[in-house]
Amino acid sequence: MGHIRWIVLGLHLLNAWTVSCKEDIPESYIEKQRYDGWYNNLAHPAWGSVESRLTRKTPASYADGVYMLAGQDRPSPRTLSQALLNGSDGMASAQNRTAMLAFFGQVVSSEILQASEAGCPIEMHKINIERCDEMYDKHCTGEKFMPFHRAGYDYSTGQSPNSPREQLNYVTSWLDGNFVYSTSEARLNMLRSFSNGTFKADPDDPSLPPRNVERIPMENNPTPHVLKILSPERMFLLGDQRTNQNPALLAFGILFFRWHNEQARRIQEQHPDWRDEEVFQKARRIVTAHLQNIIMYEFLPAFIGEEIPPYDRYRPDIHPGISHVFQSAAFRFGHTLVPPGLYRRDAGDHCPFIRSQTGKSALRLCSTWWDADDVMSNSTVEQLLRGLASQLAEKEDHVLCSDVRNKLFGPLEFSRRDLGALNIMRGRDNGLPDYNTVRKCFHLDPIERWEDINPDLYAVHPELLEKLSELYKGDLMDVDLYVGGMLESQDGPGELFRAIIKEQFLRLRDADRFWFENEENALFDADEIAEIRNVGLWDIIVNASGVAPGEIQRNVFFHLADDPCPQPAQLNTSDMELCVYLQGYDYFQGSEVTYIYSCILLAAVPLICAGAGYATVKFQNSRRRHFRTLQEENNNGRSVDKMMVKEWLHQNHKRIVKVKFGPNQEICTVNRKGEKLRRVNVAHLDTLVVEITQDQRRKPMVLLRPPLDHDLVLEFDTEAARNKFLNKLEQFLMSLKKSLDRVQTNKEQMLANAETKERRTKRLEHFFREAYELTFGLKPGEKRKLEDAASDVVMVMRTSLSKKEFAGALGMKPDDIFVRRMFNIVDKDGDGRISFQEFLDTVVLFSKGSTDDKLRIIFDMCDNDRNGVIDKTELSEMLRSLVEIAKTNTVSDEEVEELINGMFSSSGINHKESLTYDDFKLMMREYKGDFIAIGLDCKGAKQNFLDTSTNVASKRMASFHISEVMSRNQHWMTKKYNSLATFLEENRQNVFYLFVFYVITIALFCERFIHYSFMAEHTDLRHIMGVGIAITRGAAASLSFCYSLLLLTMSRNLMTKLKDFSFQQYIPLDSHIQFHKIVACTALFFSILHSCGHLVNFYHVSTQPVENLRCLTQEISFSSDQKPTVGYWLFQTITGLTGVSLFIIMCIIFIFAHPIIRRKAYKFFWAAHQLYILLYVLSLLHGLARLTGAPRFWIFFVGPGIIYTLDKIISLRTRYMELDIIETELLPSDVVKVKFYRPPNFKYLSGQWVRLNCTAFRQSEYHSFTLTSAPHENFLSCHIKAQGPWTWKLRKFFDPHNYVHDEENPPKIRLDGPFGGGNQDWYKFEVAVMVGGGIGVTPYASILNDLVFGTSTNRYSGVSCKKVYFLWICPTHRQFEWFIDVLRDVERKDVTNVLEMHIFITQFFHKFDLRTTMLYICENHFQRLSKRSMFTGLKAINHFGRPDMTSFLKFVQKTHNYVSKIGVFSCGPNPLTKSVSTACENVNRGRRLPYFIHHFENFG
Repeated sequence: MGHIRWIVLGLHLLNAWTVSCKEDIPESYIEKQRYDGWYNNLAHPAWGSVESRLTRKTPASYADGVYMLAGQDRPSPRTLSQALLNGSDGMASAQNRTAMLAFFGQVVSSEILQASEAGCPIEMHKINIERCDEMYDKHCTGEKFMPFHRAGYDYSTGQSPNSPREQLNYVTSWLDGNFVYSTSEARLNMLRSFSNGTFKADPDDPSLPPRNVERIPMENNPTPHVLKILSPERMFLLGDQRTNQNPALLAFGILFFRWHNEQARRIQEQHPDWRDEEVFQKARRIVTAHLQNIIMYEFLPAFIGEEIPPYDRYRPDIHPGISHVFQSAAFRFGHTLVPPGLYRRDAGDHCPFIRSQTGKSALRLCSTWWDADDVMSNSTVEQLLRGLASQLAEKEDHVLCSDVRNKLFGPLEFSRRDLGALNIMRGRDNGLPDYNTVRKCFHLDPIERWEDINPDLYAVHPELLEKLSELYKGDLMDVDLYVGGMLESQDGPGELFRAIIKEQFLRLRDADRFWFENEENALFDADEIAEIRNVGLWDIIVNASGVAPGEIQRNVFFHLADDPCPQPAQLNTSDMELCVYLQGYDYFQGSEVTYIYSCILLAAVPLICAGAGYATVKFQNSRRRHFRTLQEENNNGRSVDKMMVKEWLHQNHKRIVKVKFGPNQEICTVNRKGEKLRRVNVAHLDTLVVEITQDQRRKPMVLLRPPLDHDLVLEFDTEAARNKFLNKLEQFLMSLKKSLDRVQTNKEQMLANAETKERRTKRLEHFFREAYELTFGLKPGEKRKLEDAASDVVMVMRTSLSKKEFAGALGMKPDDIFVRRMFNIVDKDGDGRISFQEFLDTVVLFSKGSTDDKLRIIFDMCDNDRNGVIDKTELSEMLRSLVEIAKTNTVSDEEVEELINGMFSSSGINHKESLTYDDFKLMMREYKGDFIAIGLDCKGAKQNFLDTSTNVASKRMASFHISEVMSRNQHWMTKKYNSLATFLEENRQNVFYLFVFYVITIALFCERFIHYSFMAEHTDLRHIMGVGIAITRGAAASLSFCYSLLLLTMSRNLMTKLKDFSFQQYIPLDSHIQFHKIVACTALFFSILHSCGHLVNFYHVSTQPVENLRCLTQEISFSSDQKPTVGYWLFQTITGLTGVSLFIIMCIIFIFAHPIIRRKAYKFFWAAHQLYILLYVLSLLHGLARLTGAPRFWIFFVGPGIIYTLDKIISLRTRYMELDIIETELLPSDVVKVKFYRPPNFKYLSGQWVRLNCTAFRQSEYHSFTLTSAPHENFLSCHIKAQGPWTWKLRKFFDPHNYVHDEENPPKIRLDGPFGGGNQDWYKFEVAVMVGGGIGVTPYASILNDLVFGTSTNRYSGVSCKKVYFLWICPTHRQFEWFIDVLRDVERKDVTNVLEMHIFITQFFHKFDLRTTMLYICENHFQRLSKRSMFTGLKAINHFGRPDMTSFLKFVQKTHNYVSKIGVFSCGPNPLTKSVSTACENVNRGRRLPYFIHHFENFG
């Protein structure tokens, strides 16, 4: 239907034109022919247009029937060229055809053909070159090949045998003057002057076109004789891009440029009132008509030797397309006419021929390829035209002259090529069938014998046909069309080529609606047509140049006997200058240094960032040390003198330290971190003894020997340094009114007697180790004799312990009552030191002694006056010592007295005021079993050597004891399967989402990899960059997904909201930080892969010629002489600059996210992470250059980006709201409580957290803290532990000693949140277990208050919690006294007994240490009497040591076997949450209900 509609429209228009032709219509109403060839045929508008397919007049004959090169089993084209097309130059045309005909044939070819240009992708094939080829392989390497690029084709073809590959013609196939006017109106506009209908002219010479100073795209191939691409600005700007190829073609281009301007001048004179456009179009029609007339009726008969039938009519049913056989073979016959040089002739009666600059008779053609402008600078168009008219072409035979057969221009890497071999290869590229098949298609008889191809040639050169027969293996049905057609040549094209050429041009004429002889198109009337028919090429030359009418013959395509100025001689290469053959061009030249330094730069970026991170941490540490030093000086009111020295520790071990004198009455050594290593107290001495070495040849040393302390040995580099130290020391002591006693000694003696701390520590280590080894190597009651010991142990056995060293071994202070009493017991001889034997006896007693022996020790410790009885005062002193050990002060004097009375009463001796040993044993009878395993935990022992094998010990070992279930004997594979199944079941959500994430990530990588490997060949990326582009684009897709997904993991408000919905149980929202890190690390991997891949890709791109890069991108156009280097791609393109910037930003973000930097320099971590905004902006810009394809990052980014933006907008509702602080309180363990007003409509759940900022400092820095206030309270509070720089600054700011109240600008709190925490879902479980450790108890301050408030008031109908077990694990109660107050309030409100609490004190000694056992006994008695803990005052049960979580969870599992699942919530340090998680896994491995589901948060 579409075709019928176009035909009807065409007939209607034709009728209108026929009528209008009879009238005098205005010029502007005449139809203007399009420059791109469209709509010439109204029924088929695309016929003959730019980039239309070539037409097949013969069946395609590709090797695979689809697209592969034809004739793959045929001889190499170069071999065939050597055999057929090789011959002697200097043979004149048999028909006296001129060089004008030969080169005008190139004008005709440019007018209708451009079908040999490389397509996309660049398909490079190798034309094999035989070993020792005289032109290309003179060194006989056998490794040479000639590059050949396949022509561009229609991508919709070449998919199946039904649609074989069809090449494209990049100019119009019409004879429409596109050689003069180009095929693009935009390009033509750059040529026009837009004045009087003329072309632009050179301002210095109006007879010449302008130079291409504006760098309009022109074909500018490498100039082979200089092996470089010259500047396009030197070229003449003409319609056809190829006009500057050689001087003859350029001369014709300039000739028709002048002819157009001449026609425009004449038209302007005839019609002075016409506008520029009207003049230009009229001139264009006339010039095009002249060109049509010359080509069809002057050139073509001269070329093929036949007359052309007269024009009949326009035939719209004929296809005008250029045929494959015409383009790839037949019309290439003209190459045999091309001479090896060009004559130039001046005007004059004596026909003066101009010699070349080297004195030769003519210009050598091979020296002018793509350097025609240089010839024009020394020649004129007239000289060239006269020479072409006089010069005879080469003979019409099968031979090509050497300038086109061996020395045609080529790419820089192969600067000279063989046109004959290229012609043969082009036929194979186009899938031409064999010679005989084409003859059949053109109704010619097939050739059956080789000699029948050209009998005359066979008669003269039979060896030629025999050689070809040998090469083709005698198969005439496998001969290339070009080879067979050239063999037919005899004084002109053979019958096959004539038929093909004639058929082509007749179709072009008859199918052209704008043909000048078609009177129906209203372009010309009959008189004008007749006038055009009388204009030949001679007329144009004479009227458009300075050539006089008599200087050239009328028929310029032939030079006959009577024609003027015959050539001096037929040109031969032997009479002309030699052609230069330059080789070895390197496209990467000039990029080496840039590439190397670029790689070094990019590799150095992460190292520089790491160095910056390290320097940042060091800088922050230095600032803190400096601040501490200033604080010490301010607190003491005096400065501290310092000096760097070396401290001698023991043999071959020294360290550099800083000695500080003061500010207290002490001398300290500190390391480079400011940590105190050693302290020498001079407060209790009057004179400090200092030993000074006298050795002159050794480094000076000093030994400080304070009484009752270790020696301090210092080494100095020079004597002056030592004197300086002694002076500083003496001044310091004098300021304290103390003296310095100097003692001279030698170095060996001083070091031998020096008792440094390190040497003493090593001796004590031997002391304790030997004591325990001897203890467990002796029988009960046996003593070891010193004579039995080895000589190296004797010194250790003679060592004795001071009270300070004994206290240090127990982990206590020397003045503790327990230490004093215990020391007096062990020191049997009362000399003030514990000998090795005394210590050994004590260890034996505790490890292997009887219960009575251990009770006797306790009794003797309590019996301070050694009178054999313990009165209540002595017992009270011991209890107070135990309270001090427990580090609590919750027990009053009255409670201690009540406890003692209770202990007396429970033993039935309440009537006594003192205890004998028998009474003491009676009192301890209840705990007799506990004393079996009592030991004394010392730091020097690697183990406590306690006998825990007894039933009593086993019973006390377990925090919660349940009967063991006998496990069945299982095969190891079953155990492994159960373990794996349990792991997958517990982590099923995390595993599932990680699996989905990596499946998507890998799928995106594979999709892009496959696309760029196989589906995007037309972009030529794979040819230019290899497989690297597929890897980098795959990595780009994966990292785009990862970086976009990171935004969702940080959309805190979204995740908090999701927790309100039931489906949140299927999403592990609590693990979003861990998932964020996994996604980020995955993005980092693909980013590095992408970056490294592009470094390789840019290397490959930099080794490509410019013409190969046109397929790479349509967004960047390179000048023909521009060679983009690595520096250009990296630092002068959007993609390169943003890529380098992204790499730097990525390194900064990832390196500054390291845990050490995050902990030590949080503000730098935070500032680095704020670069994420720039990261995403640059990522969006990164692909805009479209170097490797359309940008795709936005596809992944748009969804998460919108969600994240909305999430940030929601956060703004409270982020800049400043809240008044109600109160602050400094608490033990570096905790500060901040209580502030609650914003209106601020809703949150217990267990959630917020991000806080204090306006007093660092107003842009927010930190995350859990809310400790309950949701029903009308205020908000947080308990913040000082760990990092910001929290320490907060604590110091609110320290009453530092705080200065500002009435006008008081500090306020800014709030961001609340956000969902791992503990907020506690109310969804009927039974819950909560475990808090350290500062990790903060969420439970809110949760427990919320729990008891809801259950006691029945206000929370949605809370399903019926029982909560709370386990508090802390070093000592004193560190978290504020939390005890919270628990005390919770116990008071818990009227429904929904809460059961257990407190584990981890900083006590071993469970069976003597001190711990005594504490256990006192606690037991105190619980009986007051129903609360002696340490905390709570009802909660106290345990000593760490909990056995597995046993506890089994206990809970057995107690609540009626529920299906139990929630376990833990918060605290990483080891705590990990141990709880392990316990859950262990219990769940039994695969019994209820099932434990673990939620956790980590702090610190």
